Amino acid sequence: MNNIKRIMLIMPSMSWFSQRAWLIPPYSLSLLKAIVPEEFEVQTLDPNLEELTIEETANRIRAFAPDVAGVTCMSLEYARSAHKIVEIIKGVSPETLTVMGGVYCTVAPDLANKDDNVDYLVMGEAEIRFPDLLKKLNQGIREFPDSDGIGYRKNEKFVVNPMTCTMENLDDVPFPAYDDNNIMSYIGVSNKFSNVLSPRYYPYAVMVTSRGCPFSCIYCSTPSIHGSPYRYQSPERVLKEIDWLVDKYGVKEVIFMDDNLILNKKRWREVLKGIIHRKVHKNYDLHWKSVNLATFVLDDEMLHLMKESGAYQLILPIESGNQEVLTKVLRKPLKLKKAKKVIKKAKSMGFEITCDFIIGTPGETWNQIRETFQYAEEIDVDMVSFHVATPLPRTEMFELAQKTNSLANNFDFENFKLFGFAKGTIQTEHFTPDQLHILRAYEWDRINFKTQEKRNRFAHINGITHEELEKWRRETIRDVGLSFPDADQNKYDESLDMDNGNGTTMVEDKRATTISPENILANRNYNPPT
Repeated sequence: MNNIKRIMLIMPSMSWFSQRAWLIPPYSLSLLKAIVPEEFEVQTLDPNLEELTIEETANRIRAFAPDVAGVTCMSLEYARSAHKIVEIIKGVSPETLTVMGGVYCTVAPDLANKDDNVDYLVMGEAEIRFPDLLKKLNQGIREFPDSDGIGYRKNEKFVVNPMTCTMENLDDVPFPAYDDNNIMSYIGVSNKFSNVLSPRYYPYAVMVTSRGCPFSCIYCSTPSIHGSPYRYQSPERVLKEIDWLVDKYGVKEVIFMDDNLILNKKRWREVLKGIIHRKVHKNYDLHWKSVNLATFVLDDEMLHLMKESGAYQLILPIESGNQEVLTKVLRKPLKLKKAKKVIKKAKSMGFEITCDFIIGTPGETWNQIRETFQYAEEIDVDMVSFHVATPLPRTEMFELAQKTNSLANNFDFENFKLFGFAKGTIQTEHFTPDQLHILRAYEWDRINFKTQEKRNRFAHINGITHEELEKWRRETIRDVGLSFPDADQNKYDESLDMDNGNGTTMVEDKRATTISPENILANRNYNPPT
């Protein structure tokens, strides 16, 4: 196929296979749209937005008839839906060229390319690869031996060119192309049951201002995705995008999705001072939080600037309550005494605080795991979450689990059902996956909900009622932490699986509280009830 005209960019549905249905602003899709060369007609498709079934998704693809379809998948957990998308594409339009990108195919290209429906892979940063791929496809080129980070088929074999370069200047990243992506339908939706992606102020937006990580925590995929050098946008570039979001869309909260937002303290102090200046001189009613704050970087000065600039919640990845596990097993550069000091100071300033922990790493003992729960209880924050260690592709945790023969007998990266923060796949002489599942579920319940005050704080952070909280607790204990309240209402029926474009049905998803775009635009001070 030469003379490519129509490009469709697609996000997999997060709920087709009984996963939690999150609806967040389409940052990845919109960023991809912004980098597609102007000569192409572009349409985006996010089945999550309208809760599209497989059949409805197939009809949308059939109607647009794309020459190239780009599918982005941001997690191994949702790979099954991504592969379902490319199956749909080939079922309704066999001539369409399929390109898969995102975190999934970057960390597991050999798994992604097993799918005969996948024609090309774009690994790593699409800004430096996807536009060039489209232009060459339009010229009739189908093999890319000299293209960094591209996977393609040659003589019935899949060739994967390793990534050798990253973007040098992140200030060159364009603003996401939100205009035609129904952005107002996203930024007024409350993601219940998710403290990380549950905003407090509406409309809200997400931003990513940095990439890469210089550290070597054994559980983390970031170095494999973005490389080890830490790169970041300048304070001026960050503030420019914030201005654009506030002025154009009336945004009142920004959720930063960076892995290492505050690592360069000088840079982030300048950003915070810029936000404070805007709040004073431009009357910005802006609030923010980050899904991941390096606790070891926080100090009193940073906390005060964060508070003054509108930060209201700290999400701290402590990971373990045992210093030896942190230092020697997880290799995280954090001192637990420092974490307690930061938490004490943040509490005195009125921050909401949630903390994340990991249990079940090879080399960790049962007693050390118990110390993590003890530490989580002692710090008495608003919410704690416990994640069962997951050996992701291209991480040292996976290599360690292999070396110590700690992977469960049924472990396989192709078994997508194994992945998720509550699903254990590691077993040692100290613990089994089932033991971790049970311990995690019951300690999560005991620590978070032992008083009415703590139950109030937990419900507030997650934007849910007390009735919804009690249902969440019951179902977590019933299923030892392996399901979510809304996911049970959205089961995918494999007996009705798609075949060459024929769809299947799903029951109604009562996922989220939706605030209409009209309400948002009419009243910028509107906040949904919690």
